Amino acid sequence: MKIQYKIFLLIILVFSLITVVKVANNNQKKIEVNLLLSLNCEFCENDLKRSLFKDKYFETYVKNKDWVKNFFQTKTKQKITYTISLKEPIFKIKNNIYYDEDFKKFFMPQKLNLPILFIEEDNLRGEVIKQAKFIEKNIKNLKSLNYSNLSGWKIITDKAIVKIGKTEIDERLKLLKKITNNLRQSNSNLINLDLRYQQGYVLKIN
Repeated sequence: MKIQYKIFLLIILVFSLITVVKVANNNQKKIEVNLLLSLNCEFCENDLKRSLFKDKYFETYVKNKDWVKNFFQTKTKQKITYTISLKEPIFKIKNNIYYDEDFKKFFMPQKLNLPILFIEEDNLRGEVIKQAKFIEKNIKNLKSLNYSNLSGWKIITDKAIVKIGKTEIDERLKLLKKITNNLRQSNSNLINLDLRYQQGYVLKIN
């Protein structure tokens, strides 16, 4: 009985030593963080740096952040590597609330200079999403983009307020670029432009 008790104590002691050694080795590992983001977010970086010191809970902490898109962890004997990618905001809803590339709302702890999208959530679907992305990519200095199910798109830039409707978006954007380029050459003021007509357009210069 005494022999069995000694063997039992020895087993517990060996297990404890192995656990301590593993913990010690983990503490000595080099930790590397690869942060992937398309826009600068200093607050995000600082937030992750602070939480990195709480390594035991780092993965849970990061995955609970609304602005984190993906989290990957790889381990070797010498190093732990975290690869973190952040969501890419393409439109602002209001301060610190954005739409990502899939048009899902998320919070990011930094104010970014992005165009504001005004649209009813029920209208965020299929063709409307494609048009919003297309307009954002093709209009320089876009400040805001408004969508109405009745009248279509209204574009606001630093130089123009433009109504383009819901159809023939590509052709109307080409016409918009042509008109604004011509007006810039004559140092025009802010313009109001309605391109929703089948023939011609309405132009007002403020």
